Amino acid sequence: MTKVAIAKCENYELNEVKKAINILIRNTDFPEVKGKKILLKPNVLSDAEPDKAITTNPVVLKAIIQILKEKEVKEILVGDSPANHHKNFKPTGCGLYQVCEEENVEWIDFTISPIKKKLDIVNQNIYMCKIIDEVDMVFSLSKFKTHTLMLTTGSVKNIFGLVPNLRKSQQHVLHPSRGSFAKMICGLFKEAKVTYTIMDAIVGMEGAGPGNGDPIKVNKLIGSNNALAVDIAQATMMGYDPMDIPIISCGLENRITSLTSIDDIEYPLYNANSLIMKDYNRIGGYVSNNEIDNEYMLRPTPIFNPDKCIKCMKCVNICPAKALVMKDKIIIDVDKCIRCYCCHEVCPVDAIDVK
Repeated sequence: MTKVAIAKCENYELNEVKKAINILIRNTDFPEVKGKKILLKPNVLSDAEPDKAITTNPVVLKAIIQILKEKEVKEILVGDSPANHHKNFKPTGCGLYQVCEEENVEWIDFTISPIKKKLDIVNQNIYMCKIIDEVDMVFSLSKFKTHTLMLTTGSVKNIFGLVPNLRKSQQHVLHPSRGSFAKMICGLFKEAKVTYTIMDAIVGMEGAGPGNGDPIKVNKLIGSNNALAVDIAQATMMGYDPMDIPIISCGLENRITSLTSIDDIEYPLYNANSLIMKDYNRIGGYVSNNEIDNEYMLRPTPIFNPDKCIKCMKCVNICPAKALVMKDKIIIDVDKCIRCYCCHEVCPVDAIDVK
């Protein structure tokens, strides 16, 4: 059985968070970390303030760093590559970089000398940050959030951030269907050394996630040595059938972890099935796990609100299909648009809507 621990934690007070994480550790199969070199991979979709619930909260990062130091790890590194990543990026807006400075751990720039990896599941090469070949373990510090394209984001998809900068958006062109994109993410996950997962669900996100949804109090932290099992717990709590989540069904089918069935999850503390949030604002619409190339045409086209737009060009710069141009306002070529919603994810002022 795979253990997933769900601990109560109602605020981001450091001692409370450390207490909850230690409860997770005691109730799951936590790895032996003494003498190990570990990369902590938080979710930094954009460098937004912590109260927007877009990123892993800095207190969660601080708490796990201090706990790992107490367990005598050899070295702790922290890093991520957000959507519009540039060299020398430091996540100061969300407070994660300040934690690294306070705890004297190194923030790693994933854009430096990326390495090519072969993803067997999708039979393609992809560039990933070189640090994954230099560490003993990777911890996924994910965030409890919806995802407009993939319905939920979570611990497995969090590893997408190991792909530096705009190389990520290119994958949407190669994998425009939800099913194909899920296979790419699962292939990527198999190349990472994800040993343990902590999901920040103290304040999560509902609605138009992962970047423009609404914060929602969940008051939980979730932990396991199995990232896919954590994502199943998250989907269950959100009110989904986990098998409707493309990454989950693909992950089980392709055995990206030791978990082969939802029924093989053991909850030593709270059971996810008893924590279903009935009024949680989920991503709806067409759900498909197939790989039909034009499946994306069944998804809604983004709608741009010129009254909110600040002409920052982030949507234009990230669009992998080159479907957007800025004139006096954003113009979208709906025939080119692959409905990947990268534009929606990175918009800092919620000027893009997906119905």
